[in-house]
Amino acid sequence: MKVISWNIQAAKGVDEVTDVERIVRITKAMGDADVICFQEVMDCVVDGKTISQSQALAQHFPQYQPFFGTAIDRLQSNGRLQFGNLMLSRLPVLQHSAHRLPQPAHPGSLCMPRQATEALVQTTTGICRIVTTHLEYFATLQRSAQVAYLRDWHAQTLDRFRQPGATGGELQFKSLPETEWSIYCGDFNMGVDSADYQILTEAEPGDTALHDCWPLAHRDKPHAPTCGIFDLQQWPEGAHCRDFFFASGAIADRVSGLAVNVDTNASDHQPLMLTVNTD
Repeated sequence: MKVISWNIQAAKGVDEVTDVERIVRITKAMGDADVICFQEVMDCVVDGKTISQSQALAQHFPQYQPFFGTAIDRLQSNGRLQFGNLMLSRLPVLQHSAHRLPQPAHPGSLCMPRQATEALVQTTTGICRIVTTHLEYFATLQRSAQVAYLRDWHAQTLDRFRQPGATGGELQFKSLPETEWSIYCGDFNMGVDSADYQILTEAEPGDTALHDCWPLAHRDKPHAPTCGIFDLQQWPEGAHCRDFFFASGAIADRVSGLAVNVDTNASDHQPLMLTVNTD
Protein backbone atom coordinates (compact mmCIF):
# COMPACT_ATOMS: atom_id res chain seq x y z
CA MET A 1 0.00 0.00 0.00
CA LYS A 2 1.29 3.45 -0.93
CA VAL A 3 0.04 6.68 0.66
CA ILE A 4 0.92 10.23 -0.41
CA SER A 5 0.63 13.22 1.92
CA TRP A 6 1.09 16.83 0.81
CA ASN A 7 0.24 20.25 2.20
CA ILE A 8 -0.46 21.97 -1.12
CA GLN A 9 -0.97 25.52 0.26
CA ALA A 10 -4.20 25.88 -1.78
CA ALA A 11 -2.14 24.91 -4.87
CA LYS A 12 -0.07 28.10 -4.61
CA GLY A 13 3.57 27.57 -5.41
CA VAL A 14 6.60 29.45 -4.16
CA ASP A 15 6.59 31.11 -7.59
CA GLU A 16 3.22 32.71 -6.62
CA VAL A 17 1.42 30.66 -9.29
CA THR A 18 -1.75 28.82 -8.24
CA ASP A 19 -2.01 25.67 -10.35
CA VAL A 20 -4.06 22.62 -9.38
CA GLU A 21 -2.98 20.77 -12.53
CA ARG A 22 0.67 21.14 -11.48
CA ILE A 23 -0.19 19.59 -8.11
CA VAL A 24 -1.83 16.69 -9.93
CA ARG A 25 1.14 16.12 -12.25
CA ILE A 26 3.64 16.04 -9.40
CA THR A 27 1.42 13.80 -7.28
CA LYS A 28 1.07 11.26 -10.08
CA ALA A 29 4.81 11.39 -10.77
CA MET A 30 5.50 10.47 -7.13
CA GLY A 31 4.12 6.98 -7.71
CA ASP A 32 0.99 4.89 -8.03
CA ALA A 33 -0.57 5.69 -4.66
CA ASP A 34 -3.54 3.85 -3.20
CA VAL A 35 -4.49 6.75 -0.93
CA ILE A 36 -3.71 10.45 -1.45
CA CYS A 37 -4.00 12.99 1.36
CA PHE A 38 -3.91 16.71 0.60
CA GLN A 39 -3.89 19.39 3.28
CA GLU A 40 -4.83 23.09 2.76
CA VAL A 41 -7.38 22.47 0.03
CA MET A 42 -9.51 25.55 -0.71
CA ASP A 43 -13.02 25.99 -2.10
CA CYS A 44 -14.13 29.62 -2.36
CA VAL A 45 -15.48 32.37 -4.60
CA VAL A 46 -12.97 34.65 -6.34
CA ASP A 47 -14.16 37.59 -8.46
CA GLY A 48 -17.63 36.08 -8.64
CA LYS A 49 -16.31 32.70 -9.80
CA THR A 50 -16.62 29.58 -7.68
CA ILE A 51 -13.27 27.83 -7.29
CA SER A 52 -13.49 24.24 -6.05
CA GLN A 53 -10.06 22.72 -5.60
CA SER A 54 -11.54 19.68 -3.85
CA GLN A 55 -13.68 18.91 -6.89
CA ALA A 56 -10.92 19.69 -9.39
CA LEU A 57 -8.45 17.41 -7.63
CA ALA A 58 -11.00 14.61 -7.37
CA GLN A 59 -11.81 14.86 -11.08
CA HIS A 60 -8.16 14.19 -11.92
CA PHE A 61 -8.31 10.94 -9.94
CA PRO A 62 -11.56 9.37 -11.20
CA GLN A 63 -10.72 5.91 -9.81
CA TYR A 64 -10.54 7.32 -6.29
CA GLN A 65 -13.33 8.13 -3.86
CA PRO A 66 -13.00 11.65 -2.39
CA PHE A 67 -13.57 12.67 1.24
CA PHE A 68 -13.23 16.38 1.96
CA GLY A 69 -12.94 17.24 5.62
CA THR A 70 -13.52 20.96 6.09
CA ALA A 71 -11.90 22.59 9.10
CA ILE A 72 -13.47 25.86 7.93
CA ASP A 73 -16.90 26.10 6.28
CA ARG A 74 -17.66 29.79 6.61
CA LEU A 75 -20.17 32.16 5.04
CA GLN A 76 -18.44 35.03 3.25
CA SER A 77 -20.07 38.05 1.65
CA ASN A 78 -19.61 36.42 -1.77
CA GLY A 79 -20.33 32.79 -0.88
CA ARG A 80 -18.86 30.04 1.26
CA LEU A 81 -15.21 29.51 2.12
CA GLN A 82 -14.26 25.89 2.69
CA PHE A 83 -10.76 24.88 3.73
CA GLY A 84 -9.43 21.56 4.94
CA ASN A 85 -8.06 18.12 4.21
CA LEU A 86 -8.92 16.04 1.15
CA MET A 87 -8.46 12.28 1.12
CA LEU A 88 -8.70 10.29 -2.10
CA SER A 89 -8.84 6.49 -1.86
CA ARG A 90 -9.03 3.81 -4.50
CA LEU A 91 -9.17 1.21 -1.75
CA PRO A 92 -12.65 0.46 -0.41
CA VAL A 93 -13.50 2.86 2.41
CA LEU A 94 -15.50 0.97 5.03
CA GLN A 95 -16.01 3.96 7.31
CA HIS A 96 -15.26 7.69 7.07
CA SER A 97 -15.11 10.07 10.04
CA ALA A 98 -14.39 13.77 10.46
CA HIS A 99 -12.78 15.02 13.67
CA ARG A 100 -13.03 18.62 14.81
CA LEU A 101 -9.80 19.05 16.75
CA PRO A 102 -9.58 20.93 20.07
CA GLN A 103 -9.26 24.70 19.95
CA PRO A 104 -8.80 25.99 23.53
CA ALA A 105 -8.57 29.72 24.05
CA HIS A 106 -5.14 31.17 23.34
CA PRO A 107 -5.51 34.93 23.97
CA GLY A 108 -3.79 37.24 21.50
CA SER A 109 -2.68 34.46 19.13
CA LEU A 110 -3.64 33.96 15.51
CA CYS A 111 -5.30 30.60 14.92
CA MET A 112 -7.86 28.77 12.83
CA PRO A 113 -10.09 25.71 13.32
CA ARG A 114 -8.34 22.42 12.66
CA GLN A 115 -9.63 19.05 11.53
CA ALA A 116 -8.62 15.43 10.94
CA THR A 117 -10.10 13.20 8.24
CA GLU A 118 -10.20 9.47 8.97
CA ALA A 119 -10.94 6.47 6.78
CA LEU A 120 -10.96 2.75 7.47
CA VAL A 121 -9.71 1.22 4.21
CA GLN A 122 -9.75 -2.41 3.15
CA THR A 123 -6.32 -3.67 2.08
CA THR A 124 -5.48 -7.09 0.66
CA THR A 125 -4.64 -8.32 4.17
CA GLY A 126 -6.86 -6.39 6.53
CA ILE A 127 -8.31 -3.05 7.56
CA CYS A 128 -6.08 -0.02 8.00
CA ARG A 129 -7.07 3.28 9.59
CA ILE A 130 -5.66 6.30 7.75
CA VAL A 131 -5.89 9.74 9.34
CA THR A 132 -4.71 12.95 7.71
CA THR A 133 -4.53 16.28 9.49
CA HIS A 134 -3.06 19.78 9.61
CA LEU A 135 -2.33 20.98 13.13
CA GLU A 136 -2.22 24.53 14.48
CA TYR A 137 0.83 26.66 13.71
CA PHE A 138 0.57 29.92 15.69
CA ALA A 139 -1.36 28.93 18.83
CA THR A 140 0.97 26.44 20.49
CA LEU A 141 -1.51 25.60 23.28
CA GLN A 142 -4.02 24.54 20.65
CA ARG A 143 -1.48 22.41 18.80
CA SER A 144 -0.55 20.63 22.02
CA ALA A 145 -4.25 19.97 22.72
CA GLN A 146 -4.64 18.59 19.20
CA VAL A 147 -1.64 16.29 19.64
CA ALA A 148 -3.12 15.03 22.92
CA TYR A 149 -6.45 14.42 21.16
CA LEU A 150 -4.80 12.33 18.44
CA ARG A 151 -2.80 10.33 20.96
CA ASP A 152 -5.93 9.68 23.04
CA TRP A 153 -7.97 8.78 19.95
CA HIS A 154 -5.30 6.30 18.91
CA ALA A 155 -5.41 4.72 22.38
CA GLN A 156 -9.20 4.42 22.13
CA THR A 157 -8.96 2.66 18.75
CA LEU A 158 -6.61 0.10 20.26
CA ASP A 159 -8.95 -0.40 23.22
CA ARG A 160 -11.87 -1.04 20.88
CA PHE A 161 -9.79 -3.52 18.90
CA ARG A 162 -8.72 -5.40 22.03
CA GLN A 163 -12.10 -5.19 23.74
CA PRO A 164 -14.65 -5.35 20.90
CA GLY A 165 -18.28 -4.47 21.39
CA ALA A 166 -21.25 -6.66 20.54
CA THR A 167 -21.45 -8.03 17.02
CA GLY A 168 -24.46 -7.98 14.75
CA GLY A 169 -27.02 -5.25 14.27
CA GLU A 170 -28.44 -3.71 11.11
CA LEU A 171 -28.05 -0.43 9.23
CA GLN A 172 -26.55 2.19 11.56
CA PHE A 173 -26.30 -0.38 14.37
CA LYS A 174 -24.29 -2.87 12.34
CA SER A 175 -20.91 -3.47 13.97
CA LEU A 176 -17.72 -2.74 12.06
CA PRO A 177 -14.50 -4.65 12.71
CA GLU A 178 -11.86 -2.56 14.48
CA THR A 179 -8.19 -2.58 13.55
CA GLU A 180 -4.84 -2.11 15.25
CA TRP A 181 -3.29 -0.91 11.98
CA SER A 182 -3.23 2.89 11.87
CA ILE A 183 -1.36 5.50 9.84
CA TYR A 184 -1.44 9.21 10.69
CA CYS A 185 -0.08 11.73 8.21
CA GLY A 186 -0.03 15.42 7.38
CA ASP A 187 1.42 18.75 8.40
CA PHE A 188 1.87 18.49 12.16
CA ASN A 189 3.58 21.91 12.50
CA MET A 190 6.09 20.52 14.96
CA GLY A 191 9.73 19.51 14.91
CA VAL A 192 11.31 16.21 15.87
CA ASP A 193 12.84 17.88 18.93
CA SER A 194 9.55 19.32 20.19
CA ALA A 195 7.58 18.31 23.26
CA ASP A 196 4.55 17.63 21.04
CA TYR A 197 6.54 15.11 19.00
CA GLN A 198 7.65 13.39 22.18
CA ILE A 199 4.07 13.16 23.48
CA LEU A 200 2.89 11.58 20.23
CA THR A 201 5.71 9.04 20.04
CA GLU A 202 6.72 8.22 23.61
CA ALA A 203 6.13 4.61 24.59
CA GLU A 204 3.57 3.66 27.24
CA PRO A 205 2.19 0.33 28.48
CA GLY A 206 0.06 -1.25 25.78
CA ASP A 207 2.13 0.28 22.96
CA THR A 208 -0.15 3.27 22.40
CA ALA A 209 2.75 5.26 20.97
CA LEU A 210 2.77 6.27 17.33
CA HIS A 211 6.00 5.45 15.52
CA ASP A 212 7.66 8.00 13.25
CA CYS A 213 7.92 6.26 9.88
CA TRP A 214 11.07 8.10 8.77
CA PRO A 215 13.44 6.24 11.13
CA LEU A 216 11.53 3.03 10.42
CA ALA A 217 12.47 3.42 6.75
CA HIS A 218 15.82 5.22 7.08
CA ARG A 219 17.16 4.26 10.52
CA ASP A 220 19.53 6.97 11.81
CA LYS A 221 19.47 9.15 8.70
CA PRO A 222 18.21 12.69 9.53
CA HIS A 223 14.71 13.54 8.39
CA ALA A 224 14.52 14.93 4.89
CA PRO A 225 13.22 18.52 4.88
CA THR A 226 9.53 18.89 4.08
CA CYS A 227 9.35 22.68 4.31
CA GLY A 228 11.49 25.80 3.91
CA ILE A 229 13.57 24.57 0.98
CA PHE A 230 12.44 27.25 -1.48
CA ASP A 231 10.34 29.68 0.57
CA LEU A 232 12.59 31.53 3.00
CA GLN A 233 10.05 34.32 3.55
CA GLN A 234 7.58 32.11 5.36
CA TRP A 235 10.33 29.87 6.68
CA PRO A 236 13.40 31.99 7.53
CA GLU A 237 14.83 29.07 9.51
CA GLY A 238 15.43 27.31 6.20
CA ALA A 239 14.86 23.70 5.26
CA HIS A 240 13.37 21.56 8.04
CA CYS A 241 10.83 18.80 8.68
CA ARG A 242 7.29 19.37 9.96
CA ASP A 243 5.33 16.89 7.82
CA PHE A 244 5.22 13.29 9.01
CA PHE A 245 3.87 9.80 8.68
CA PHE A 246 3.27 7.96 11.96
CA ALA A 247 2.31 4.29 12.27
CA SER A 248 0.80 2.20 15.03
CA GLY A 249 3.00 -0.47 16.57
CA ALA A 250 1.13 -3.30 14.85
CA ILE A 251 1.97 -2.03 11.37
CA ALA A 252 5.31 -0.31 12.07
CA ASP A 253 7.40 -3.30 11.02
CA ARG A 254 5.62 -3.32 7.65
CA VAL A 255 6.89 0.17 6.71
CA SER A 256 9.30 -0.39 3.83
CA GLY A 257 9.84 3.08 2.41
CA LEU A 258 9.27 6.81 2.86
CA ALA A 259 10.23 9.21 0.07
CA VAL A 260 10.17 13.01 0.09
CA ASN A 261 10.16 15.02 -3.13
CA VAL A 262 12.59 17.83 -2.30
CA ASP A 263 12.74 19.20 -5.87
CA THR A 264 9.31 20.76 -6.38
CA ASN A 265 8.37 24.34 -5.43
CA ALA A 266 4.67 23.84 -6.27
CA SER A 267 3.90 24.48 -2.58
CA ASP A 268 5.84 25.72 0.42
CA HIS A 269 5.73 22.09 1.63
CA GLN A 270 7.05 18.96 -0.04
CA PRO A 271 5.04 15.82 -0.91
CA LEU A 272 5.82 12.56 0.90
CA MET A 273 5.02 8.97 -0.07
CA LEU A 274 4.89 6.08 2.39
CA THR A 275 5.14 2.44 1.31
CA VAL A 276 3.71 -0.25 3.61
CA ASN A 277 3.73 -3.99 3.01
CA THR A 278 0.12 -5.13 3.41
CA ASP A 279 0.48 -8.46 1.58
